[in-house]
Amino acid sequence: MSSAILLVAHGSRRSEANADLVRLAEMVSAEVGNKIVEIGYLELAQPSIPDGLRKCAERGAMSVSILPYFLSQGDHVNRDLVQFRNQFQKEFTDIPCVVCPPIGLHSLLVELMLLRLKEGNEAKASTGSDSE
Repeated sequence: MSSAILLVAHGSRRSEANADLVRLAEMVSAEVGNKIVEIGYLELAQPSIPDGLRKCAERGAMSVSILPYFLSQGDHVNRDLVQFRNQFQKEFTDIPCVVCPPIGLHSLLVELMLLRLKEGNEAKASTGSDSE
């Protein structure tokens, strides 16, 4: 019995931004062993969320967790992802599907933000840039 994770991002016109989700999926897949890991974008990129959900089902998922790569519990998480989940459940009634919380305010986020601050200041120091 295999479960699936559908990583979801907004989608961007910039391919570099969309590539982040692909790379994240590879990293998550390496950590979760035999779970199915797929991606889906809300808009502006492919695969769409419904396509990603269908791919999970086609690959034999017995359950699906929609994991938002969003910072907050906004309308995309509370409304859009719930609607996609509900549509999926109508088509695949035998595959339970849940929407997980977004990244949100988490203690590890503080650590990450401070790390990024340090990286930014180090980059600024190495370039000699004084602009803020």
